[in-house]
Amino acid sequence: MQTRSFLPAAVLLAIPSLATAQEQVAQLDPILVTPTRTVQTTDQTLASVTVIEREEIERLQPKEFVDLLRGRAGIGLTQNGPFGKTTSLFMRGTNSDHTLLLVDGVRMGSATTGQAAWQYLPPAEIERVEIVRGPRTSLYGSDAIGGVIQVFTKEGDGPAKLRAHLGAGSFNTREMGAGLSGSTGSTRYNLSVSHLSTDGINVQDETADDRRDGYENSSVSARLSHELKNGFEIFGSLLHAEGESDFDSGGSGDRQEFRQHASQFGVRGQLADIWYSTFSVAHSRDELETFSDWPSKFETSRNLFNWQNDVALAERHMLTLGMDYQNDRVNVSSDYSETRRDNVGLYAQWQVELGRYDLAWSLRHDDNETFGHETTGQIAWGMQLQEQWSLRASYGTAFKAPTFNELYNPMLSWDPPFEPYGNPDLDAEKSESLEVGLNYASGLFFGDLAIFYTEVENLISGWPAQNTDEARIRGMELEFGILQEDWSALAALTHLDHEDRETGNRLQRRPETTARVDLDRFWGDFTLGATVAAEGSRYNDPLNNERLGGFALLDLRASYRITPEWRLSGKIQNALDKHYETVKGYNQPGRAFFVTLNYQQQ
Repeated sequence: MQTRSFLPAAVLLAIPSLATAQEQVAQLDPILVTPTRTVQTTDQTLASVTVIEREEIERLQPKEFVDLLRGRAGIGLTQNGPFGKTTSLFMRGTNSDHTLLLVDGVRMGSATTGQAAWQYLPPAEIERVEIVRGPRTSLYGSDAIGGVIQVFTKEGDGPAKLRAHLGAGSFNTREMGAGLSGSTGSTRYNLSVSHLSTDGINVQDETADDRRDGYENSSVSARLSHELKNGFEIFGSLLHAEGESDFDSGGSGDRQEFRQHASQFGVRGQLADIWYSTFSVAHSRDELETFSDWPSKFETSRNLFNWQNDVALAERHMLTLGMDYQNDRVNVSSDYSETRRDNVGLYAQWQVELGRYDLAWSLRHDDNETFGHETTGQIAWGMQLQEQWSLRASYGTAFKAPTFNELYNPMLSWDPPFEPYGNPDLDAEKSESLEVGLNYASGLFFGDLAIFYTEVENLISGWPAQNTDEARIRGMELEFGILQEDWSALAALTHLDHEDRETGNRLQRRPETTARVDLDRFWGDFTLGATVAAEGSRYNDPLNNERLGGFALLDLRASYRITPEWRLSGKIQNALDKHYETVKGYNQPGRAFFVTLNYQQQ
């Protein structure tokens, strides 16, 4: 293994020169912080990871955040239609509420449904995405059975620079945005705003409403940090998105109004030569109000505190000790018997490099006033086989806390004895995972193979909710790529063997095979590229009676740099006009065209 950079996650944000340093690191070896909460490069981590940088985001020209994820290693997706419609993400075949979403380190998601609102994340505000596959509960607590996806907003560095974009396309889609970022003295800053609106498509044919189901999203992001004279740094971040999304449920004016928010403030710095500490206070919100024949209102607010301490015990030993507190509050249109709960977590991690071997241990204990105590852990081992080859293996446990809906929803079941949906006696879902991985990196080529096995117990299902099911998931992931001056080729392949151990059926809506290929060619100021994303067949229902066929989508894109500041980009999405569904009865868009004009001050 290369020499490990045992630095806390905050250092990535705290040291201005890291932006320059990152540019000097080979594109195959970007810096990331999510797997261990400490700064590493991808070749140093003992986890399966994928990093999507801003340059790649701009090249792919996504209209939705999920456009960046479709076909990536380990990821399966379902959507109840495009543009702001309900989206579920299945990481390594685990449930849609088993993947934790972080925004600049702030935990996001609904405490009522348990899921993150992936459909509302604005791509224009995102600087980088880190995807970590495999359990991370021993560092982050509940929800990270399948993995963690962390989104980082934009940050300033260097002279003040303006940027802006203006775009239009099919379905009367319109987008615009502007931002200012930079640094002055010991202060770095970024402020940007964006807006996207579209008429969308008619997501369901078999309803009385045959209108198109539109979508609007207005967002703002901000980052600010200032280094004090004593060497400490104060920092803050904000991502706020709100808007509305139309849907079909049989009425003529069905729509949902949403609000997503993540903000934090903190201080970090060196308490001693070997001791780096970060303290942060954060707040997140997930709000959704439905206007239809069945109106509803679900609001989740979270107050979060985290204190992380990274101690360099020796040159190759790093001890991380932390404590976090989470307070969930819900405001719903129905009368829930409980509307708040607290969770206190204590976590520890030890990372050590012993010549050609790397070891990492982590342990966490959660005390939740609703479901009690949970202890989770993980151990990972890595070995440098040769200069280009490395081997890794890990074992980890994880859990998922029951949601407020599963515990307290007062709605009654449709059949006698008409019991309420909520069940306050539910236990947390628990998992055990094993993984073995092999990595190769040489020059401009890289490859990574991972084989994994996961068992999940106490799966929550049914109406009313019960701990009844067990799931077994076996799988393989392969990623590889070639980056040259004129060419970029990236590919991913995932195959899953998953089943409900109670019934022997395949797990609902999870494709067994996914694949993705991104190919780009650069000619000076002109770039031409294509993406093929494929997903195999899946079953729409738990009984495996409704089978949805597989599909492959082709996207074409091009961009031309008119001047150093101005760039014109265009994209043909679903170029072959493929008809497909990821949820039975919900349409997806056919061939679509988009064009965007970008300005970036030099």
